Amino acid sequence: MCIDPGHGGKEPGAVGTSPFRLEEKEFNLKLSLLLEEKLKALGHWVVMTRRKDRFLRLSSRANFANRLNADLFVSIHANFAALPEVSGMEVFHFTGSEKGRKFAEKIIDCMLREFPDHKDRGVKEANFVVLKETRMPAVLVKSEFLSNPQQLKFLADPENQNSLASAIAQGIDQTI
Repeated sequence: MCIDPGHGGKEPGAVGTSPFRLEEKEFNLKLSLLLEEKLKALGHWVVMTRRKDRFLRLSSRANFANRLNADLFVSIHANFAALPEVSGMEVFHFTGSEKGRKFAEKIIDCMLREFPDHKDRGVKEANFVVLKETRMPAVLVKSEFLSNPQQLKFLADPENQNSLASAIAQGIDQTI
């Protein structure tokens, strides 16, 4: 399976600023590295699109997974909204992908089981490049909102990151 820590390098992604600053690319990489550990511990073969802070084009991410014939592509992200009170977790899959939808449903179920007090924003279809250009089932996980001060603290907490990675890994492992 291929894990894609979204954004990187010159592309920071969303930036949370209250009560402190956290760039999405930094969060995405930390969570992705933890997810890699969890999946390997469950016996899965895992590759990463990036292991450090560097820029990659979206099509390059998809092409990498395609060249390696990955069984699943998982892009890790945080979310952002104009209103600071917006919160919740959601998982996207490519429009019409039945296998992608199954992975997305199980991942969000496991995340919300681990964090039942978080809002369920559901499973959604999207035509994001990394979902559209991969030849295997693909999901894009949005863990929470960096624009929400309470959720920014949640995302920055190493224990929460570890639990999020475990929940995502469980969802993947239970679907394969």
